[in-house]
Amino acid sequence: MQVKAKALLFAMSMLSISVAQANIQIYPSQGLFGLEQQCRQDSNRIEANGSSIICDFSKAIQNESIRKQAQQFFVQGLQNSFPDQVVANISQKTKHRTYVASLEVIRASEYVVNKDSTAEIFLPVTLSLKLTNILSGEVIYSDSATLSQPIKVLSSELDSVATKVEIEKKFQSTLLTLTQQVTQDLKSKFKVTEIQTNVIDSWKSYLVLDKGFNQGIAKGDELSSVDGDLIRVVHADSDYAVAIPVLMLNKAKTFSKISTNTRQALNKPKALVVDVLTYQGESKDLVEQIFSDAVGEKASFTLTPVNKRYSALAQSIAEQTELAQAEDINQRELPEFFIRINVMPAIAYEQAVGKMTQQQVVHSEVFAEMIDRSGRVIFSAHATDEIKEIISQGMGFSLEARKEISLKNALIQLGQKFQKGIQFTRSDLKVSGSSQQNVNIEDKGERLSVGMKVHVYNQQKVAQRNVLIPTWEATVIERNGSQVKAQLDFPVSGNDRLPVHSGDVILVDSNAAVGDSKLARVFCPNMHTEQVGEIPFYGFGPLIYHAFSSESKRPFYATGSGFRGQTALKDAVIQLTENSGFKKNLDLKFYLPRDECLQPVFKIQVKENSIKCNADKSNCDATLVMGSGARRFNDKAEKIGAYGLQQEIGLKGIDHQHRHEMYNIQMFEALPKILNQIVQKADSTQ
Repeated sequence: MQVKAKALLFAMSMLSISVAQANIQIYPSQGLFGLEQQCRQDSNRIEANGSSIICDFSKAIQNESIRKQAQQFFVQGLQNSFPDQVVANISQKTKHRTYVASLEVIRASEYVVNKDSTAEIFLPVTLSLKLTNILSGEVIYSDSATLSQPIKVLSSELDSVATKVEIEKKFQSTLLTLTQQVTQDLKSKFKVTEIQTNVIDSWKSYLVLDKGFNQGIAKGDELSSVDGDLIRVVHADSDYAVAIPVLMLNKAKTFSKISTNTRQALNKPKALVVDVLTYQGESKDLVEQIFSDAVGEKASFTLTPVNKRYSALAQSIAEQTELAQAEDINQRELPEFFIRINVMPAIAYEQAVGKMTQQQVVHSEVFAEMIDRSGRVIFSAHATDEIKEIISQGMGFSLEARKEISLKNALIQLGQKFQKGIQFTRSDLKVSGSSQQNVNIEDKGERLSVGMKVHVYNQQKVAQRNVLIPTWEATVIERNGSQVKAQLDFPVSGNDRLPVHSGDVILVDSNAAVGDSKLARVFCPNMHTEQVGEIPFYGFGPLIYHAFSSESKRPFYATGSGFRGQTALKDAVIQLTENSGFKKNLDLKFYLPRDECLQPVFKIQVKENSIKCNADKSNCDATLVMGSGARRFNDKAEKIGAYGLQQEIGLKGIDHQHRHEMYNIQMFEALPKILNQIVQKADSTQ
């Protein structure tokens, strides 16, 4: 009987309603987002973090009449889907229930497939529609559509003026078609749920609500009243939540939130993708989307959706409407964990295998890591995909299309590894004492690492129930055995500076013991990978990083130097959060191990006189000599040792024309085992 009662309560608290019934408004933003970065001139150029928008597309949509037409299609499509919800303005009175609809180009590419005397020019474009909470930057709906309309021309006319004009017109028509498609899809895909909760009591400046995560209220939620009061949830338990006022003018007692059919995991740790490193103009948004979908709802964590162009959107809205910058924006708290994704340059080539046939080879490598608030890597994964297919000349997919398929396959594998490989458990730790700005915590299970952010909770009896009240945010600064010291940073509620007592609680989500930070490793800041040899290879840095972060028994931190073109962790977090609605005054205190750091070193060369080829050099044997490892430096930047191995790899069937591509694939296959041996050797040498 109790189970049925709880189920009924849950159903009543999460009232599914139509968008027309929901007390929300949709404001169509003007303009097209995603075009801020300089466009991509050459689709084949390897460039770290280059644009995913080809210049021919940027030029095509500079046409003012096309932009106006796209805006008209956008507004008309929204009005057709939600005739009573679309508004022309946002005011201070309606801002709490108004969501901004925006269009964003996340990819526009161009590639040619030659077929005897003719050629096909493929022009794939991906357009995204987002609904964003203009106060918080939270994305409550996101959907994208892709369209590729090829153009057939004579090979001799590829660079002609007429072909350029046709490309321009095709890009323009594609934009208009996609605008209509994403707005039409919104009506069937956008579903909302309204969740109401009441204030049942207060303690100091905190408000205690009668619903928790079992009823759809989660930490970080912003709830509003019908009169425009705003509160933020700072803790949610199964059947209650604790909130602090953000804007309280009318002393409201009933608040609500709008939830959508986007992925919700209310009682799981949250992670934020803070950086996607690409080299060949891949769309970072598409990379993140494929990875996120593969992680799925079964993971023990949930990914935080954000609008990376929130700042530009908010500025645009402020200029277009009565909405001014106010105290109730840029207030979102950072999630507990960060994710970085690294997409290596695809290895791709076509090799003749007969008079009329060719073999296409495409090889993709992707890496990702999850990092806690101290900067420690808590999980690292690596995924590979390779496509080999024999095609008749001029038939089949192009290499560019194969690259997209292979990358998608690799990213799906990567996301699935995160889903299965990370299992969080929650620990309740106790404060054993406090003095001035420091607190002592008993942590026998080694769940806290130096630099980690934690919250201190005070236990109170409120509204006839035991309630945890988050009082302080703190940073772990020292560990001595099972005793941990943390520094109090700032109070959760700015209106209260409450004392910390023995017996107060620290809640921690973790997937494994953290290890001793005094034994931690990091790549030396300002010392990038040293690589020597005649063969260009982008993979060594990511491979040895993954080996140490995933295979070593010692903690590994992401706070040192990164890969070629990679943004430093702290800078990546700041850049993303500054533009996505999070707090501006982030107190990031990532831990940087000082006692010892590593510099990756790699040397690759073809062994002298080892190359043996047939007459046309289409079939060669060769031997690669690889020396790989890492130098050790102390806190004075003095070299104190090294770990490394040298190994020869015999190769057969190498086509001289594509030797570098084939060498790279072989190195990606051979190096992981070698590097794991180096890590084991390093762990055994203290």
